[in-house]
Amino acid sequence: MPLLVVALALAAGAAVGPAPSPPRLVPEPARSVGDTLGGGSQSYRIDSAILGQSRRVFVHLPASFAKSASARRYPTTVLLDGTFLLRPVVAVSDVLVRNGQIPESVIVSVENTDDTRGRLHDLTPPGLSVSGSSLNEGGDRFLDFLEKELMPALDAQFRAGEPRALVGTSSGGVLVTYAAATRAAFRFFVALDTPMHLGDGWLAKKMLLRAAAGGPPLRYVSIEARFAWSEASWKKLTAAAPPSWLLYREKLVHESHESMQFLGAYLGLRELFRDYSMLAAPEAPTTSILPSYGKLRDSWGAPVTPPEPLLVQVIDDLLIEGRGAAAHAAFDALASAYGAPAGAAELRERIADVERRPPPAETVESLLETPFPSAEEVRDYVGEWEGEQWIHPASKNRFALCVSLEAGRVVATTTSWPAPDVELVRPVQYLRVTPDGLTFGSMNGMRPRGMLLHVGRRDGDTLTGEMRFGGVNLTPPAGEEMPTLRFSLRRKRTES
Repeated sequence: MPLLVVALALAAGAAVGPAPSPPRLVPEPARSVGDTLGGGSQSYRIDSAILGQSRRVFVHLPASFAKSASARRYPTTVLLDGTFLLRPVVAVSDVLVRNGQIPESVIVSVENTDDTRGRLHDLTPPGLSVSGSSLNEGGDRFLDFLEKELMPALDAQFRAGEPRALVGTSSGGVLVTYAAATRAAFRFFVALDTPMHLGDGWLAKKMLLRAAAGGPPLRYVSIEARFAWSEASWKKLTAAAPPSWLLYREKLVHESHESMQFLGAYLGLRELFRDYSMLAAPEAPTTSILPSYGKLRDSWGAPVTPPEPLLVQVIDDLLIEGRGAAAHAAFDALASAYGAPAGAAELRERIADVERRPPPAETVESLLETPFPSAEEVRDYVGEWEGEQWIHPASKNRFALCVSLEAGRVVATTTSWPAPDVELVRPVQYLRVTPDGLTFGSMNGMRPRGMLLHVGRRDGDTLTGEMRFGGVNLTPPAGEEMPTLRFSLRRKRTES
């Protein structure tokens, strides 16, 4: 081959051979890892060509790792400062995952070299002086190691993937903030008690440049105790940030620079994944819950696996609603992501039984989509209706319905007083005039995710009836009956 052709091929990056394999994480089975919970973190060594040295890293795998399908990849949470941050992050992650507030992730923490100088060199970006360091430290090289060696090794050996979160405290927070401002490999960042004042606000200026440049969605959380963003700099950042960015800042009281890591890690991870939490998922209809996690893909950069406890709830709710095929799909997603649940055989049979039945004639969606009556149709019900509702006649609670017209539109609310000095006002989401009277209802607001329908029969100025669940089919345990909630309302007449 002519020399010119060879030179052009090399310069263009032509495929001359296979891409180099990532370095391997070599286990250190004899070395114990203190991760607070004692729950499975392992020690590894990795030989870094970029750093020119071998580094120890600690890897904590998700609880479902051995049970999930081989195709599943997990988010990656990278911690700085070795076991110092590993302990609080593993502990709070366990709590948050079990409560469906953050996703399971591969948690990896990189140990510093033995001397303080080595830590300072790794975590200080060039152009900034920390604790008297030079302006030419190794932060960029350390980030290159994370991106080009450690991440590929984790991906190859532990099914790690997007989104990648970087968490650091103090000097580690400096590198986290610098990475947020200059690197695209990570999208999620938690900076704990970061000395933002260094270099006359050098880090804040870098972040403002990144905000002005736009780019992919970014999430940055700053939890502060002793050190903090200035109010002016944070205000500028939030004003300049693209709409796709998530920015959160919180100041901790009664915490020191040394004590804030546990609470800071909890709050930081909770806020970082706030839109993942099952507490943020749609309340109803049930069929909207799992698709809502598909909408997170763009900001996460990867498919999103819903929380395990939420999947379990959704399967049960879909079965109550008579949606066997949807429950089957949700069960398959649960088993693939987390392994088959306890009682899987019985649950499969229950799903099959519902699948054999005809589809439900009444659904939550159909109830929510039912148009309200016209102003003329509801004219005889406009006004205030007051009375009681009860399961046992001896314990009646005050209850009221108000139907009104606002700019020609029919609006209704119910008010209940379940306890002294407690008043609950709820918008009516279903309203229909029937030959016998009036039916009105609102979503339950909890499980089961059905609608609470008050079916009223009118007799003059009195509206009496019973409540039923709409859109769900609740079957009481054998030998038991569902309690019946009754109500009685009287039209409130105003003095003329």
